[in-house]
Parts: sequence; structure tokens; C-alpha cells
Amino acid sequence: MRKRVHQGHAVPDFVDRFGIAIAHFSLRIRETKNIKHRGAKGTERETDIRHFLKELLPSRYEVVVGEAVDLFGNKSPQMDVIIFDRDKNFPFYAGDYFVIPAEALLVSIEVKSKLTAAEAEKCIKSATDLKDLRPGKQRIVRNVGTETDKFRYFHVVFAYDTDIGKTDWATKEADRLTNGGSTAIDFVYVLDRGLINLKDRKVMPEDNETGQALVALHFAINNFLDRENGRRDPAPYFSYATDLNRFWKKT
Repeated sequence: MRKRVHQGHAVPDFVDRFGIAIAHFSLRIRETKNIKHRGAKGTERETDIRHFLKELLPSRYEVVVGEAVDLFGNKSPQMDVIIFDRDKNFPFYAGDYFVIPAEALLVSIEVKSKLTAAEAEKCIKSATDLKDLRPGKQRIVRNVGTETDKFRYFHVVFAYDTDIGKTDWATKEADRLTNGGSTAIDFVYVLDRGLINLKDRKVMPEDNETGQALVALHFAINNFLDRENGRRDPAPYFSYATDLNRFWKKT
């Protein structure tokens, strides 16, 4: 008799939970297609993605809209989704919009209703500006190696549509999101098309029955969070507070 590899209910429970989350997400996608106002549709879709991730990520992770700032006073662009460990770090400001220290940021996602050449250029610019931040007063790196004090960010573009036809879509999409040799964007997911790993130039086609590419994106995010967050110390809040002293004036 062949032994069962998995004992207990952990794996089946997760599969069921993921299936339910995908079903809810797919329903919301169909519902937002009927929204005519572009701004309202965009806001709804950004909210849906945040809710989708919140359902599946460990509860310690905050999934919100906001920006990051570093000790030099540099600010990232506004991101539709930022993820940080709320058990380890706290935001400078929390409300409908969050502001967090650069050392707290782990994952960011930019949401697009439709990827075009112009939007792709905006995505590159936004991701480049984000990764120009200096967490720990250092440059962002892609691979940590033995330098345990270095920081990495994981940046994703999530698009509901693209103006590129299905023929050779992944190659063409990857080409324009790495235009000029840019390495700022790590993954791009396009609904009904698939997931592209821009660093390795690999694609996983989407299967609308299983949601395999969406599943792969979730695992890529979760794996990055597990590896990167595990080696990070809390943000240096004392340094940020000390830096604010220069703004105090005698009355």
C-alpha cells in the first residue's frame, strides 16, 4: 500500500481556502467590469487585490495602500499595495493611506486596468523610484548573498488587461517592462494571460479553471516574505525620531 505523503488537514484546508479566495476574486472581477467610471473601477480593483492577499497571507502582514520613506527624506511613489510586518514594525501614519519606514517595506504591487506601452513606461519609472530608496541608508539589492545587512524589495505589476495580442505575448510584455535594461519590476501578472518572472524570463500561462498563475504569484510573494522578513530587524525608529530633532525650534 502506498503511503500518504501528507497527514492531517493542513494542505487540503489551504487548497480549499485558496479555491474560495479565487472564486471570490473572480466574482469581483466580473462585477467591476460593469463599472463605467475609470477611477471608481480602478479603486475597486485595487481594493479587491488587497482583500485577496489579506485572506491568504499570515495575519502578521499588513496589506494596505501607501508609501515608504527613508532616513534621507526620500519618498516612494504611492503604491496600490504595500505589505509589511505589523508585528515587527508600525506605520508613521495609518488611515486610508499608510506611510511606513523604508526598512519595513517588503512587497509592493502596482495595479493597472490595462497595460499599454505608455503604462509600461510609467510602471518602470514608478518601480525605479521605489527601489531608489535607501533602507538602512543602503542601496536596494536583488540578491543578498552573504551580505546579511542588505535589503530587498519585491515589486509586482498586476494588470487586468493588456494591449498586446496573445501571439508571443509573454516575450513582448517582458521586453517592454524591462526596457532599457530595467530590473526594477520583478513579476508581472496579467489576468487570463499568466505570470511572468522578469528576472528569469519565464512565464506560467494562466488556467482559468485552476488559477495556476495566480497561485504561483501568491506563493512567490509568500516565499519572499518568509525569506526576507525573517532576516530583517525592526525599522530604526529611534534614528527617524532623532532626525526629526532638527525641526524643533525655540519659541
